[in-house]
Amino acid sequence: MRARKAGHMLGFLAVVLLLGGAVQAAPSPDVARTTPTLDFVASPYADFLFYLLHRDNANFPDLRASVPLDDVKELNTGAFLPGYALVSDIRSYADLYRLAYTYDNSAALVAALKQGEAHFPAFMAYWKREVEPKEQETIAAWKAEEAKARNVERLEGLTRLRFPYSTVKVAVIALGPLGGNLQNPPIMFATMKDASLPAVVGYDGTHMMLSGHADDWKKRKKAAQAINLIYAHGGTSYDIEEALCLLMQAKLPATYGMGADRSAADAGDTPRRVLLRAMERDWDRYRGNASINAVDFAIDETIRTFGTTGVATLP
Repeated sequence: MRARKAGHMLGFLAVVLLLGGAVQAAPSPDVARTTPTLDFVASPYADFLFYLLHRDNANFPDLRASVPLDDVKELNTGAFLPGYALVSDIRSYADLYRLAYTYDNSAALVAALKQGEAHFPAFMAYWKREVEPKEQETIAAWKAEEAKARNVERLEGLTRLRFPYSTVKVAVIALGPLGGNLQNPPIMFATMKDASLPAVVGYDGTHMMLSGHADDWKKRKKAAQAINLIYAHGGTSYDIEEALCLLMQAKLPATYGMGADRSAADAGDTPRRVLLRAMERDWDRYRGNASINAVDFAIDETIRTFGTTGVATLP
């Protein structure tokens, strides 16, 4: 989740201070290098917001019958609100109102919260009975996996890039399609359905490496040339970044024996997919050249794919 809207972020930082949580500046790159750690979290308030605003219950088909919200309008807005609830240590329903007031469209969100408040006790009972055990089961399994695999360190080795944070929260979400990350404070969002910890770290961790602490990959040598070339073919700089993250989402689990190798996924015959397929094709070349890192590889592949030699065709 690449939350970049200034109004939302500034309001979010203010509300966490009001809630008594200490939002510090994003952790600085470590002077004395420490091993990056993952802190796994879950929240009934975040899950309730997904259900309240978007009616997400695919993993729990009986939720609508157990906690009907027929009298509450589905908003399909406030996409970042559940994520902010996770990072701001929400501990009461009243805290949700203060969080909603930081949004530009706060009136609609507050109205939905007021309509939903009467249903929250029933939701909490359902959550404790059905949702929390599955979230905690996932967290326990991922903690054990992380203790053995040390996925962030493995990602550093795979990308040849340094992870910008000493610790990152990993939010385990039973409801909702939320994925992605925030960088201040650093947190990765993982749905339980079809998710694996190395895939989450591979995707979100790579995004954090590329743009954490303003270490923007677009400032690197030849990056401007690569961006101009993909732009000329209908793409953007984000397509380069996203293609690399999708690649690491697939390669991190496979490279360290955590699963069979599989193709990275992206829909459509888009510049992003063309680049992704090109990077998969040349993956062994990257692995065999220790003088470049993953960003250099993505930039070089973009120039190779969309440069004067012509655009690579899809297999």
